[in-house]
Amino acid sequence: MGKQIPYMNNNFINLQYLAPKGFIGFWILFIGLIFTVVIFNFVFFRLNEDNYSYKDRERKYLEKEKQKNKIARLYPKKED
Repeated sequence: MGKQIPYMNNNFINLQYLAPKGFIGFWILFIGLIFTVVIFNFVFFRLNEDNYSYKDRERKYLEKEKQKNKIARLYPKKED
């Protein structure tokens, strides 16, 4: 017939281990699920929390005070 091309023997690497029902495939799916949950938690929940640093809170407080002073200069209270 002809010379056969040597393919990788299925006994050398059993691909059934990588199937979702196989040992390695199950753990790959399990670790991927945990990784997905951790990333989802970090991106959608942790980044939306209102945890500002001390300097950022101080800066916002000073900006509000400046804004109050500017408004007070524009609309002075009349003293009778």
